[in-house]
Amino acid sequence: MKIHHLNCGTLNAPLVNIPSIVYCLLVETSQGLVLIDTGFGTQDYLHPNRKMRFFLNYMGVPRLDAETAISQVQSLGFNPADVKHIIQTHLHIDHAGGLVDFPSAEVHVFRAEYQAIQQPKGVMEFAYVQQHWAHHPAWKVHESCGEEWFGFEAVRILDTPEADFYFLPLPGHTRGHCGVAIGKPGNWLLHCGDAVSAYHGGGDIHQRGPSAYTLSWFPDGMVNRILGGHVPRIRALLAEHGPEISAVSSHDIYSYWEYNGQRERLSSALSGNI
Repeated sequence: MKIHHLNCGTLNAPLVNIPSIVYCLLVETSQGLVLIDTGFGTQDYLHPNRKMRFFLNYMGVPRLDAETAISQVQSLGFNPADVKHIIQTHLHIDHAGGLVDFPSAEVHVFRAEYQAIQQPKGVMEFAYVQQHWAHHPAWKVHESCGEEWFGFEAVRILDTPEADFYFLPLPGHTRGHCGVAIGKPGNWLLHCGDAVSAYHGGGDIHQRGPSAYTLSWFPDGMVNRILGGHVPRIRALLAEHGPEISAVSSHDIYSYWEYNGQRERLSSALSGNI
């Protein structure tokens, strides 16, 4: 199995002035391609609504067609129809825009997130764009099922000969926000979604020590409300099981500055070895 690490939208908000990416994964399996999050889509750039235009401008998104998931799938030599499954950590404005570019894919979401997009509540759930699923994708809604993954509640999404896929419910950022674990015993990749931010010490998940770019002036209470308060638990997981688990976050400053090196490091650890 091979995992491709994709930047599906560069972010460089002028007020923050710390560039990052929208980190997505494309997994090759014998049952088709599996895409973890979709980033910005082609229609977000061609026909943005008012909310999307504001977000793109505020976050300093360069609107590069080459960064869309569909363009990267094609540049890797695949047909967009080869994407059989899309797994969404959550459905925020910067994570789900590419859904419309893969209309034949089955879209996997956690039940609480599916409910949230039907009836958004609060500030964090204002960041949904209903047009992203106006094409009525083939939803596959997953429930809790009593499984565990290294002490985390786990919801089985897919089983393939190459890897297992699990949702790890990490609510708070949205009520249905999840991490996604990919792999087999002894070799896992954890996409933490927005439960960890490299802006606030999330660099520790890459085992590189405290980030020089950490916005330490953010109050911890605010960060916990935004991310859901899962950072200490994820750090502890990686400290104890680091040899077995690699991890990435959705908005990763390290991957902006050293994207090719990060991609090669993770690919060498995971591609073909799971």
